[in-house]
Amino acid sequence: MGELKCVFRRPCFPIICDVDGELVAGGNLQQFERRLGKRDVPSDRTFKIVDARGEGWVLYPELSAISPLTLDKRWTKARVIGMFNTSANAQRAGHQYPQRSLANRRLDAVIRDVADLLNQAEQTVPPDAPKRRAGER
Repeated sequence: MGELKCVFRRPCFPIICDVDGELVAGGNLQQFERRLGKRDVPSDRTFKIVDARGEGWVLYPELSAISPLTLDKRWTKARVIGMFNTSANAQRAGHQYPQRSLANRRLDAVIRDVADLLNQAEQTVPPDAPKRRAGER
């Protein structure tokens, strides 16, 4: 995959992309591109992205492009948290985002928290490490 391009406009960062259950987050386009380059991304499919505003985007690896043209436009806090809690990253690192007290958390804060957890998980547990259960050290 070449250098990523944004079609029509840029997403609001950070963004989180679900690549077959493995989440990739980036605080800017270059960071996202660098982290995506560490993964094996099939070029014949598309992958869902959520930006900091909770807007749905799509990654087209074949075109090296990120586009806002998707049927999945609005994401909810519960959906973002569910995506993280069931991801391979969270399973490996033993992280879980609590679903309580969501009413007083803004969507952009939840997305930033999840992106931070993904960054922590990437630094502490490499992608090829065995999975841990939540609470294990």
